[in-house]
Amino acid sequence: MTSLNRTMILNTLIKHETLTIVDLAKMVNPGIKPKENHLQLLLDEILESGHICMLNGITPSTYTITDKGIKEGQRLAQEE
Repeated sequence: MTSLNRTMILNTLIKHETLTIVDLAKMVNPGIKPKENHLQLLLDEILESGHICMLNGITPSTYTITDKGIKEGQRLAQEE
């Protein structure tokens, strides 16, 4: 069974650019139902690294990929 990881989140945001947390949970991998706290933990980690940013003043939480995140997603994809 595949588990949710940083690469999946980055690749999903590279493809869609901006997603709410609800949409991200649905699109990251249709075969995986991530636990909300696991998804949030990964998002917080990626947010802190500067690979994504959270849009201010928007509910529900909405995330977008940064240039740094695109480069990291491409680097991780080459490693797989």
